[in-house]
Amino acid sequence: MGQQVPAGLLQPLMLAFANKLCVAKPQAIANTLWAVATMGQQMPAGLLQRLLDAFASKLEQAAPQEAKDIVTPQNISNTLWAVATMGQQMPAGLLQQLLDAFASKLEQATPQEVKDTLWAVATMGQRMPEGMLQQLMLAFANKVHLANPQEISNTLWAVATMRQKLRTPQLQQLVDALVSNVQQAAPQAISNTLWAVATMRQQLNPMQLLRMEQALASKSEEAAPQGLANAVWACAKQRYLPQQLLLAPPFGSKLAANQPQELANIAWALAQLGHRDEQIVSFVTEQAQHWDISGTSNDSGVACNAQTLCNICRSVAVLDLQQHVGVVLRLAASLSRYWPSVTLAPEAVHQLHQVHTWLQDFQLGGNHGLQGVLAAQQLQECQETWMAQLKEQQSESV
Repeated sequence: MGQQVPAGLLQPLMLAFANKLCVAKPQAIANTLWAVATMGQQMPAGLLQRLLDAFASKLEQAAPQEAKDIVTPQNISNTLWAVATMGQQMPAGLLQQLLDAFASKLEQATPQEVKDTLWAVATMGQRMPEGMLQQLMLAFANKVHLANPQEISNTLWAVATMRQKLRTPQLQQLVDALVSNVQQAAPQAISNTLWAVATMRQQLNPMQLLRMEQALASKSEEAAPQGLANAVWACAKQRYLPQQLLLAPPFGSKLAANQPQELANIAWALAQLGHRDEQIVSFVTEQAQHWDISGTSNDSGVACNAQTLCNICRSVAVLDLQQHVGVVLRLAASLSRYWPSVTLAPEAVHQLHQVHTWLQDFQLGGNHGLQGVLAAQQLQECQETWMAQLKEQQSESV
């Protein structure tokens, strides 16, 4: 029905329900949690814990002959989904108990229930034991013909968000199922799938990438700017140039709606692919001059981090876009000012060394590289970081 319970009435209702937990069935508890979460409401932590403890207790007490009907995979997945949707956490022991119970009923579980369980664990910032993940993924793969593109995409997103991986045959099976129905997939489902595979550092074949790119390009008017940016970044991770997507008019018109992180990711992707799109890079570098690396968004600029600016500077250097030297020097100067107060990861410092070398090699900006823009100590750190990474790469190749 999509109706809301007034906030003043919800609390008394929840307390009344909690006072009768001794006679409530697991499904009633799961449905109550699901309803509160679906209404976008919150539940006090103490009250939530009472419901969860009662739910877990009834799982343990259910007689074998009752278990199939009274404790269903849907009860468990709805409970997990509700807790995650409310932005709450679950004690590790209780989470494991519910996951064990769900895994014992996988034959009855639908793809949506498996997806909701994985999504909940990922959203709570938890990881799933490897053996259990494989159990759930096998169950999902066996019923993937019943899953819609959104369910497949959300499942892949959950695994990637947990920083875990799929076995290659399973991944291919799931992506093939999505691609076979890709015209019915929402733009977010396509971009999230691409993002998930790239985040898991796994590979798609060229035909899968082409089909998803074509579908996303055709739906780019409906796509969120972040989704388009993520898709381009993910394609670059696969060493695949999404030419149709980059040329789609909505892609260019939505650039301005992206945050600094997404714009820097697009620039990084173009550099990785060696694709010199002057219009996109010009837009990104122009925007970057108005960003505030101090970490606060104010009237003078949009907040960004040091890595974002380093990605853009390095992208200009890799693509050898010499007309943007002035912008690179200004961004590097901004980085230099805030270097003592911001943390630069080794990757960011290495990128600055690449920029310094590019400027020197092509005698740009006075033929001094970043000397005079960065402090001597900062340049020394760039040199040392580059040497350390070079030695690491050499030792790995031996």
